[in-house]
Parts: sequence; structure tokens; C-alpha cells
Amino acid sequence: MSKILIFIGGFVAGILATILVAYLVALKGKPNDGLIGLKLFPKKGDCITSKGKLEVFQVIAPNMALSETGKYPNEIMVLLINYNGEAYYDDQKITIPNNRCAKQIGTYQYSTRMGFEKTVPAVVIE
Repeated sequence: MSKILIFIGGFVAGILATILVAYLVALKGKPNDGLIGLKLFPKKGDCITSKGKLEVFQVIAPNMALSETGKYPNEIMVLLINYNGEAYYDDQKITIPNNRCAKQIGTYQYSTRMGFEKTVPAVVIE
């Protein structure tokens, strides 16, 4: 009886180890800062906007928030990322300083409540 239990335990451990290795291999080469749908570029891109304010409308993680750069019809929706340890909150208004811009560092793809797939630029203010 104990040989059967050892065999079953080894079998289950082998399956779990295989799943873990497969998961790690799937994540390798896909930088996403821990957020599913976020793809970071190897190099930073262009400035999306350098004027005005960003208004947070949904916090995704403490340092990541979906934001808008203006009002309809000229708004651009972005995923704003902050690597300085500051947290975002809903309806926060963030002023872009004169000597900085919202620079694209990747893209973020997500599903809306209505089930639509959206892709927006991921940006940092620098």
C-alpha cells in the first residue's frame, strides 16, 4: 500500500512540476511587469502627449492606471505606469511638467466590461 502512495505522490509532483515549468517558459521573453496584457518595448518610443493633464479613471495596480489625456473627441486613453513608488487613485488628475512628456514604453491589451478588446499605449512620464 505504501508503494502505491509513494508512486501516486511522485506522479502528482511530476505533473505539478511540469505545469510550473511550462508556465515559466510561457512567461519568458514576454516582459509584462506582472500585468497580463502588458507588452513592453525593448526601447522607449515617442511622446504620446506633452501638454496638459492625465485623468485617472481606473486603477489597475497601485502604480498602473488607465488614464485619458483630454476630453472627447481628442482624448487618448493610455496605461500610465509609475516606477517611482507612488500610487494612483480614481479620478486623480496628473499634470505633465513642461519639460516632460508621456512617453510610450509598450502597449496594454484588455477587455472592456462589454467584452470588447482594446489596445492602448503604455506610457511613463519622463
